[in-house]
Amino acid sequence: MPNDFLTSALARLRVIPDESGPRLESRSGAGVHRVRTVDGEVAYLKLTPSTLDSRAVQAAQRELRFYREIAPIAPVRTPTLLDFLADEDGVAILLAAAGATQAPGAWTAAQWAELGRALARLHDLSVPAAASWDRPDALREGMADPDVEALRTFWSPSLLQLPELLARRDTLWAQLAAVPPVFIHGDCHTENLPVRDGHLVFCDWQVTGLGRPTTDLAFLSVRAVPQGAVVPSVFLDAYLAGRADDPRALRRAVLAEELAFFVFLWPPYAVFHDAAAVARVRQRTRQLAERWLAESTGG
Repeated sequence: MPNDFLTSALARLRVIPDESGPRLESRSGAGVHRVRTVDGEVAYLKLTPSTLDSRAVQAAQRELRFYREIAPIAPVRTPTLLDFLADEDGVAILLAAAGATQAPGAWTAAQWAELGRALARLHDLSVPAAASWDRPDALREGMADPDVEALRTFWSPSLLQLPELLARRDTLWAQLAAVPPVFIHGDCHTENLPVRDGHLVFCDWQVTGLGRPTTDLAFLSVRAVPQGAVVPSVFLDAYLAGRADDPRALRRAVLAEELAFFVFLWPPYAVFHDAAAVARVRQRTRQLAERWLAESTGG
């Protein structure tokens, strides 16, 4: 079915494969194919066959809905939706080329500040109250029912604070969830933020919807740390300058979100990284735990 759906989508959307670029994969399992339109322009065909699991198909449907309903009014740059298919065989989304990505360590302070301002605008976006924009929340699920033995196996002995973090996970969750929900990107990291004509373009909207603003703010660091990069303070400073949030409460919530993600969700991803990247995550998580415990106990 996947190859049949690809063949059908290419014909129905009137595009041809372009092998001059790499074939990409989204984390949901959807294939991302570089193609050429009838005008010879480079585009990308994002293909999610119905044979994938239901979450992948729902993610593709959510992304298509975003491009059709929200992208035209979004206060951030997004790829142009050129065409689409959505039927019993799956979802195909044809998007204009959005630019080139840069590793987080190559980002300039000006780019980080631009991202902070852009996320502040996105988080101010109002969506119709009648429209349901619920989204999956992997962190909430992971914290509600953690695999304690697996966490102990991974974090021992690098995270001596693990028993206390497990015992206080209700407090940790309450703190990171204290900020009111907003419309978020949901998968915000530098690989989803190519640059075109000097400006950032927000791609991959499969897990967008209403959620914690800290999901976007903290995940940038979660993805940058294994690569040895640090998200500079200018990013959050620029974000706060465009929002009415209590700066101290928001910074605490961002700290709690990043710590919780590393502790409860990151261990299974260690197999995709080398020893140096895992060591960086262990060190960062230990530092975050020390800061959070000190702040939450008034130390």
